[in-house]
Amino acid sequence: MLGWVITCHDDRAQEILDALEKKHGALLQCRAVNFWRGLSSNMLSRMMCDALHEADSGEGVIFLTDIAGAPPY
Repeated sequence: MLGWVITCHDDRAQEILDALEKKHGALLQCRAVNFWRGLSSNMLSRMMCDALHEADSGEGVIFLTDIAGAPPY
């Protein structure tokens, strides 16, 4: 099954994942990555890589973001 990583500014990614899990139950191959003002690009990269590895079962991972191509802040 495809994995999913939701990434958004502030707490929106976790809020989206929480809403999805409330409706559909536990989503074992879905991770949320929130990023905040002042978060370093190195830390964000590490968080994204961790989420990628946790969500990947070998069939690929789709990243969803609030503003494609936009810098975190």
